[in-house]
Amino acid sequence: MIKLKKSCPFLFGLVSLVLCMSMMTVTAAGAVNNGMVYAIESNNIQGWPPGPEVACETAVLLEADNGNVLYSKGGDELRYPASITKIMTALLAIENLQLETQLTFSENSVASEQVAGSSTIHMQVGEVITVEDCLYGLMIQSANEVAIQLAEQVSGTEAAFAELMNQRAAAIGCKNTHFVNASGLPDENHYTTAYDMALICREALKNETFRKVIQTENYVIPPTNMSAAARELHTHHPLLASESAEHYEGCLGGKSGSTEAAGKTLVTAAERNGVTLVAVVMKGTDMGPNCLDTTNLLNYGFDNFKKIELNKGFVLVPSNVTMEQLQCEESVQQDGSVLLNYSYSGQPVGNAYKEEEKPQEKINEKTPVEKDTEGIMGENDKEQKKDDKNMSFSLMDALVILLAVLVIVLIILMVLLVKKDRRKKKRRKKLNI
Repeated sequence: MIKLKKSCPFLFGLVSLVLCMSMMTVTAAGAVNNGMVYAIESNNIQGWPPGPEVACETAVLLEADNGNVLYSKGGDELRYPASITKIMTALLAIENLQLETQLTFSENSVASEQVAGSSTIHMQVGEVITVEDCLYGLMIQSANEVAIQLAEQVSGTEAAFAELMNQRAAAIGCKNTHFVNASGLPDENHYTTAYDMALICREALKNETFRKVIQTENYVIPPTNMSAAARELHTHHPLLASESAEHYEGCLGGKSGSTEAAGKTLVTAAERNGVTLVAVVMKGTDMGPNCLDTTNLLNYGFDNFKKIELNKGFVLVPSNVTMEQLQCEESVQQDGSVLLNYSYSGQPVGNAYKEEEKPQEKINEKTPVEKDTEGIMGENDKEQKKDDKNMSFSLMDALVILLAVLVIVLIILMVLLVKKDRRKKKRRKKLNI
């Protein structure tokens, strides 16, 4: 009894810890409230263009360069991502692996093909393809076995890779994201938000390899050590596919997803007139409505906002807003430069660097009479310089002539002296005779 009493505090603490962890897990999973209806929060910004109604449960439209939100409907509400998870998987694979590296598929990765409804390119145990081929299989065909194999190649296990995903998400600025796998296969503790997915896509767009992969409509994985036939892939993204009725001009690609719990999810990047937008729609009923929601969001962004270029930066503001209507806050950077952060009605719209002030000399405006006087004086100066030049030439000529005369005089004197000397010699001879 004594031993039991002594151990009671320890047992109580252990039980409490387990209960807390269980509650945390249940809270995280339970926070995904599918079926909830949310208002368009961005419509509450004074003077902001009213955003379109969308059928999906949550949605965000983000300006990719500055990372500012143009539209948000339940943007911070938790939802299951499904295969749009693979955007993070692709980014980490690109950052940590060489494209030419050969990957041999494991039993563990290939086993994911057995999951009902799993997207696959039907890799076999022991089959070898490059990391580059894997990236296209991942993003174009949404192959789950490829996601797992890339995860194992980067981190050893998919669980370790999921931790890396969470670390990278936190570094990007995601606050409501938790990954437990590399593919997006259903798990109650695998969740994110529309805003966080927009941030992840924005980060991935900074990578040229990622951009190249998601913009590719068709790709062929050549025959392998275990497959004599090539694998022909075609994009699953309706807004990118040129033959699709939903094709969107300027679409850079993205990623679609679909599970029963997640519904239909879609991430899309598009670019027009130097502006790149990222649209994320989550928990849609079907891909058709998701595509329509995405098209309406992108059109809203491109049609209702304008880009104003500034010094090493820009702002993206509602079309009827001028620079004078913006609020500006200065922040001094480590290198001493001053960053100007602009906002409109409290909503960030962009930034730029303050131009360095150059010392200016005082310039007096001259009257027409003064300008005329200066013109006359200028002409006189020119004439004076010309006269001075002519005079310098005249003096030079005079010196040359004088020198020549002196030389001639010297020659004449020498001749006279010689003649005189000869005469003296002749007289001396006569006297001696």
